[in-house]
Amino acid sequence: MGHFFNKLLQWFMGDKQGKILDKLVRIVLGSNLVAVLILGGIALYGMNVSLRESQNMGESLGENSYENSSSLLIKQRQEELLHIAQDNASIINRSLMDIACDVQVVARQAEKIERYPQRFMPVEVHTPAPDNYRALDLYLQYGPEVSLEPLAGHISLMANIGDWLTGMLENNVMAQSVFIASRENFALSVDAKRVLAEDKSDIPQPQYDALASDWYKSAASQEGFAFTPVRRFMFNKRLGMFCSVPYYDGNNELLGVACMQISLSDLQNVLKEINLHEGGFCFVTDKRGYVILSSQEDLGEAGTGRELEVNIKNDLRESDNPTLALTVREMVAGDCGVRQTKVDGKDYYIAFAPIESSGWSLAAAFAADDVIAPAVQNKADISKITEEKTSYLKGQMLSTMLLMVVAIIALLAAVVYSGRQLSRRFVAPISELADGVREISSGNLGKKVEVHTGDELEHLAICFNAMTDELQTYMKNLTEVTAEKERIATELSVARNIQMGALPRDFLEDKKSIQLFATMSAAKAVGGDFYDFYMLDEKHLVVTIADVSGKGVPAALFMMRAKTTLKNLMLMATAPDDFGAVMTLANQELCQDNGEMLFVTVFLAQLDLDTGEVIYVNGGHNAPLARQAGKFSYVRHKKKDKMLGMIENLSYETHRLQLSPGDMLFLYTDGVTEAMNKEKKFYTEERLQKVLDNMSGEASVKEILTEVRGDIDAFADGAEQYDDITMLGVMFCGKGQWEDFAYGKI
Repeated sequence: MGHFFNKLLQWFMGDKQGKILDKLVRIVLGSNLVAVLILGGIALYGMNVSLRESQNMGESLGENSYENSSSLLIKQRQEELLHIAQDNASIINRSLMDIACDVQVVARQAEKIERYPQRFMPVEVHTPAPDNYRALDLYLQYGPEVSLEPLAGHISLMANIGDWLTGMLENNVMAQSVFIASRENFALSVDAKRVLAEDKSDIPQPQYDALASDWYKSAASQEGFAFTPVRRFMFNKRLGMFCSVPYYDGNNELLGVACMQISLSDLQNVLKEINLHEGGFCFVTDKRGYVILSSQEDLGEAGTGRELEVNIKNDLRESDNPTLALTVREMVAGDCGVRQTKVDGKDYYIAFAPIESSGWSLAAAFAADDVIAPAVQNKADISKITEEKTSYLKGQMLSTMLLMVVAIIALLAAVVYSGRQLSRRFVAPISELADGVREISSGNLGKKVEVHTGDELEHLAICFNAMTDELQTYMKNLTEVTAEKERIATELSVARNIQMGALPRDFLEDKKSIQLFATMSAAKAVGGDFYDFYMLDEKHLVVTIADVSGKGVPAALFMMRAKTTLKNLMLMATAPDDFGAVMTLANQELCQDNGEMLFVTVFLAQLDLDTGEVIYVNGGHNAPLARQAGKFSYVRHKKKDKMLGMIENLSYETHRLQLSPGDMLFLYTDGVTEAMNKEKKFYTEERLQKVLDNMSGEASVKEILTEVRGDIDAFADGAEQYDDITMLGVMFCGKGQWEDFAYGKI
């Protein structure tokens, strides 16, 4: 069986024997048949898998829809609940701010009475007693240590506040009492209407230590309003609090505190009126983690058994219910958000938002089951619809399978017929093209391949013909270009040898009072840098280093001109000490016939071999480094002379430098400090100075220059040299003292 399939495969792919036409037919037929069978098998397998998967589609879609819709509904309800919490927190906050504003009005009126007593008449006021106590009437209370007689005038003056206190009570339904307390520890109060005990035992007592109360202390310690913690009032057993505001004299000294006693009943009604989904409720916690308001119950005594009942003795931050405790801690912290938690054994989503003025937090809750119910019904509906669609899909897939089998058979027949026709069309031009290529490859570049099929084969024949023409032209041009490049390379080699030969190589080793060495490395075959040194007489050494603008042959020619000009003028100078005049004449000479506008920077110096005195001129060149007392430093001047060859009418200034035995002058071109590495960073003057300072004091000039060049190469790390690198070093050893210096005796 294996032998049969091997033979069948060989037949489809084409035997080594036989015509190209038959091979192409078999290859086309075989490849298409294999492709059709593979694709058909994949399609049949896919449809079979789809049939099986369709049976699970209903359940899967229903489950996914249930999960997605549940998540969406929960998210929407969370957002809705958070808006409810924020909006109603704002409502309560505005109510509290209105109360604070009312109390501030009372405080401002008290300040007015204190500051302008001449505008008011004394008003009689009594301490509360069963026979004279009336709601909405002003009464007096005072501290246990207070004597009323010295304060009588002040009390009768401040009693003018009574009408304002009464007005505040009549206009604010939440107010139970409004009063002011003086720093002299007397208070003037007005109470709202309320039911008294038959024996009037619950009326206010004459003695009341206002200065010791928390509402007075909290207001006195700050300039704005203050809300006290919620407490249960003794006279009606309901929850409430105090809002107090300080008032001052003209010197901003505290005079007293205005205060309002507030009932939370109206805020409780606000919570009950919030429109929530069935089963939802609202509650408010204070900064102590106590529930002070709840829409689930009236403001009464604790004991309903609910986790979120109103209870000002139960800190829910310490609750045994961890999720509820975490939620309340976030509320007390002033956060805004939504959390899922259990309340009374049932899952709820609780959204909370801060009430800024009092430090409270309002929360809205709704039962989780009420949200998921629509999603459960949605899952059942999707399952029913999917089951119906699955049955329809099965019938459609069976019809598709039959249609596919018929299409495969028809496709195979079409492949066989079209394969034979296409093979005949391609074989003839291919044979002709192959014969032509064979003749061209044998060396007959004049051969033209003639193929006229109007397709890619004809284009290939045209390309072959064009290739032969281009090869003939290329071979001719290559011969000419090669000869020209060889000629140019020879000329550049000769020019480089001439240029390098013009640089002095005899480093005056016979002169015991100096040590001298120099190097020059061009960025191209020839460069624009040069150095020079020569003896003017037996005791004077002249050194020169220069950098011509540009590179290559033009820079090299200008370099030779500059070198010759400087040396000739120096040798002909009648006053050798006047280097400035020499440089001025050299500049004028180089400016003549300088059509290419090239210029050169020059450092020219003369060293007295007996005394170590250096006379130098810097024509726009890099500042040299001088080693004195064992350390290198740059030799710079405030005024920097210009380069040579640009402006004809320039004069140059001569400078002097004294070297001692062992001191050294290091000259260089900008190719040193501006050498670049692969990251395009410069070598820099700082690095050059650091490398020189790290040299041994016993190192020779040649060793120093070699070490600097090695550090430049290490810094460049293989990057291409961009500019010529030239260095010259001269060390003054003292007259006849080189041997002693070299051996460390000096």
